[in-house]
Amino acid sequence: MRLAEAFESSTSVVAVMRGSDGVFLGVNAAFERSTGYRREQVIGRLPIEIGLWPDPAFRARIWSVLRAEQRAVALPMSLACADGRLRPGHLSVEFARDGGETVVFCLVHLDPDQAAPPTDEAVVPDGFYRSLYLAASEGIYRSLPGGGFLDVNPAMARILGFASPAELLAERGRDAASMYVDAAHGARVHARLLAGERLERERARVRRRDGAVIWVSENSRAIFGEAGQVLFFEGSLVDITAQVEAEQALLRSESKYRTLVEHSQVGVFIMAGDRYTYANQAFAQMLGYREDDLVGRGYREIMAPDAVPQSERRNQDRLAGRPVPPDFETVLIHREGRRVHVKVSIGPVLLDGVEHLTGTVLDITRQREAEERLRYHATHDPLTGLPNRMLFNQRLAGAMLEASRGGDPSYAVLFLDLDGFKWVNDSLGHGAGDRLLVQIARRLEDSLLRDVLIARYGGDEFTLLPDGRCDRDRAMAIARAVIGLFEQPFDVGGQQVFSSASVGIVVGRREYESPDQVLRDADTAMYRAKAVGKSGFVVFDEGMHQEALSRLQLETDFRLAFERAEFRLHYQPIVELASGRLVGAEALVRWWHPRRGLLTPADFLPLAEETGLIVDLDAWVLREACRQLGDWRARVPDFAALSMNVNVDERQMVSPGIVEEVFTLLQSHRIPPDRLRLEVTETAFRAGRGQAEQRLLSLKALGVGLVVDDFGTGYSSLESFAASPFDALKMDQVFIRDIETNPRHRAIVRTITSFADELGLALTAEGIETPAQRERLRAIGCQYGQGYLFSPALPADEFEQLLSGTARIVG
Repeated sequence: MRLAEAFESSTSVVAVMRGSDGVFLGVNAAFERSTGYRREQVIGRLPIEIGLWPDPAFRARIWSVLRAEQRAVALPMSLACADGRLRPGHLSVEFARDGGETVVFCLVHLDPDQAAPPTDEAVVPDGFYRSLYLAASEGIYRSLPGGGFLDVNPAMARILGFASPAELLAERGRDAASMYVDAAHGARVHARLLAGERLERERARVRRRDGAVIWVSENSRAIFGEAGQVLFFEGSLVDITAQVEAEQALLRSESKYRTLVEHSQVGVFIMAGDRYTYANQAFAQMLGYREDDLVGRGYREIMAPDAVPQSERRNQDRLAGRPVPPDFETVLIHREGRRVHVKVSIGPVLLDGVEHLTGTVLDITRQREAEERLRYHATHDPLTGLPNRMLFNQRLAGAMLEASRGGDPSYAVLFLDLDGFKWVNDSLGHGAGDRLLVQIARRLEDSLLRDVLIARYGGDEFTLLPDGRCDRDRAMAIARAVIGLFEQPFDVGGQQVFSSASVGIVVGRREYESPDQVLRDADTAMYRAKAVGKSGFVVFDEGMHQEALSRLQLETDFRLAFERAEFRLHYQPIVELASGRLVGAEALVRWWHPRRGLLTPADFLPLAEETGLIVDLDAWVLREACRQLGDWRARVPDFAALSMNVNVDERQMVSPGIVEEVFTLLQSHRIPPDRLRLEVTETAFRAGRGQAEQRLLSLKALGVGLVVDDFGTGYSSLESFAASPFDALKMDQVFIRDIETNPRHRAIVRTITSFADELGLALTAEGIETPAQRERLRAIGCQYGQGYLFSPALPADEFEQLLSGTARIVG
């Protein structure tokens, strides 16, 4: 610190230079006062660039001293001041080391009383300046105002491609300006020198002797006589071709990269502070601006307001020195107001010694919009546009969590299921069913959307979650409004269709832990609403909960019953009414429940149909009935004429493997195909049941008998029925039960009997319980019957006793 103070406060003129190239590293205040140059004009520059030592011979001497690192004392010299005055004096040179760098201390002693530097023979020998002139590495010349060279040193000759100064003077001595490639430039230089201008680091292209063009840096001035006339020009040249080529290569590189940046499809920017100092065309067009429109703008002006806080936090972290990821996503605002999602990569860079931020911007709006569409489709029903099951469950979970925090489960869920929607699909087609669902969704939205979340839960089921607090009374009011929406018909493809809905309501309870539990109970309440008459609503209560638990246990037991072999087949006789002869049997399934005992189909078939297990159950019944029939036929030859009726569910009928399965069973148990009769309901041959029709035709080709069960209770057209390959009909017991007292049912029985007779179909009446019913049916012309009058369904061993004659059929 003391050395620095001494350097600055010294009255002597002191300059510090770098030994490797002579660049000024520092000067003191005395230097500024004595020369008139400010230190910022000097530091970082060469003495020749400033023109401090105008004498070329002295400059050459100094360069030799610097290269040899030779200590020098009292070298006579003249110092050129900023105002053009020449001040004589002496120069002392000292060398020091700063790390691996040589530092030169120059101490200047000025003598204001002398007009020219003295010649000290003891210090500077005779001819010294001439030897420096000849040994200098820079070209030195003197030329006349008329254009001819007076003198050149060897370096000047070498730079211009001559072997010696004499060759140069001989060839170009009369025309110094001819060395310039650009004659106009040479003329301008000449004029400026004549005007007294001092040229420093003037760049020009000159032509060597061999025709090659090089770049030079020239310092020159005119020397005037006492009368103001120009005596001669003197100057120096340095070959800077390598430097210029490097600069031009850099410029070409910069131009190339600028072109790449300007034509890049990726936005590029530079920022100083929070404002843009550069933006390429891609970035500007991304936001609907020109490049100049963005320069000078703050980033907050083009950023979405909701994205600004995140950017502010990044800036705070960066300024605090905390690590900040270079890549992030944000949202900018287009000039037209729309949001532009972008991915930004940004980092600091030093430009002209000042830290800037530079980065790239990639428009990812389409990608984010695509992701948003995917998220929308993942949470919304594609047909109606309503929220789907997943989104509804998420919202319900949120409502349950909020209610649990407040300690008051004040929420409700309404579960809506359409009544008779299957009939719309079956009769009008699935397209009509879809259009009906869309219209129902719009009615619900128009009426309830402001304060109720409406979702399509699946199929023809809709779920509703009222916003905010919802008690029992509000939920019931919403249910009444929903049911009222179905009072007016819906227009489906130009046809008016009436529909209704059954609604189950669940009001929140603390016991609920998940949306599945709530919706399970809402579904239970909805089915109770259907059971009590449809087009109404039921609020779930604890009794239904117990029923639901019992039903769940029953479903679990039903699934396990297959593994535990708990199902049994009972066989009900089919009798020829005229003779009383036993001609066949219908296989009816029973379930021997481990706790509840023997269960009839009424106890478990609805559950089997709802869960889809009816297909597995019917398949088991078909296999077991064929096995039993084959066993009887093998052991008792008298049973050869016995036929076996087996019920087949509509879903089993459309199964691709039903035909092959029946064929395999007939083969393995050696049963003639006409001894097996499959009973199906009328739904199997409604319009649109093409697959079932194909299966029926294939089974008919095998020779299997086909029976329509519960004929007369469906809604099939006679035309579609007449084209189906059935062999027999079975009248439902609803027509038989009161045949003696109900003339309408008697008329229906007569009609069905006549219909079967005309088509050549066998006819069986179900549910015959009295002799009078039997006689009435026989008189009408019905051929076969079954019912409690003859026998209930019996286990296999008891039925076998009937077949063997050890038990008698009553009737």
